[in-house]
Amino acid sequence: MMRGIRALAAATILAAASLAAAQDPQALPRMVATERAFAAATGEIGVRDAFLVFFADDAVRIEAGATGADTILHDAAENFRKQPLQTLPLEARLTWNPHTGQISSDGTLGWLTGPYVVTNLAESSVLGQGAYFSVWKRQDDGTFRVWLDEGVSLPEAWGDASEFVAADVPAGGTGGAAAETAAEAEAAVSAGGDAWHARWSDTVRVHRHQRMPIVGRSAAGAWADIVWPEVSFHAARVEVAASDDFAVAIGGYDAKTAGGSEHGTWVRVWARDARGLWRIVFETSKAAT
Repeated sequence: MMRGIRALAAATILAAASLAAAQDPQALPRMVATERAFAAATGEIGVRDAFLVFFADDAVRIEAGATGADTILHDAAENFRKQPLQTLPLEARLTWNPHTGQISSDGTLGWLTGPYVVTNLAESSVLGQGAYFSVWKRQDDGTFRVWLDEGVSLPEAWGDASEFVAADVPAGGTGGAAAETAAEAEAAVSAGGDAWHARWSDTVRVHRHQRMPIVGRSAAGAWADIVWPEVSFHAARVEVAASDDFAVAIGGYDAKTAGGSEHGTWVRVWARDARGLWRIVFETSKAAT
């Protein structure tokens, strides 16, 4: 009976969310435009000040602990407040551009990813390159602000990043039920293995340090089988949109690799498919240093 009530409640929430989304059909383009404005601001006032302007008051930063279960969440802005003001004109510039992403049906919580480059302006040389990942929240005044900012370095430039294209609606995968909460879906994959792989969408995107972006369930599975024969995930927080069709989970992991033990941090984006089942559409992780 309880499951039936929850399923009915979920359907009611989704219907209400669709109505709310209709009030702002440009929520995703608005979020993308704000990301581009953020990137442009760093070129004018520097990384420190631009991040402080565009970060939400509740923005978080993930720090690896001694184990995955010891992962710590910090105030993301505090780290930038401690940094000195940058000298103008800037000596180096961080540039990035959104390539893909999606947003909840109520337009309140979304993710974006794309390539970034750090350039020495005096020498016109590349100091670093990689793939960024950001989670955006719509504020009470209707503007978007960054809730989480992560990234991985890449061995070469991300060359296939074209103009922005919305991520596919999740499809494929097995497991779960329409009445399942995002936290329950996350708990179901905590031991990794087949249960984890089964929840990936067919077009899941996986980012990992010093590896070009991995796209698709089969490619992600091949990577995971080689890199992490055994892994366990510990969720530190699961942030869910009010529409209950989109969620971001963050935490730490412990893994067995060919070279021994490894632990680090991860972020996972969940979205409901057409059947109302939670599917993983994006995942990024990095080992503790």
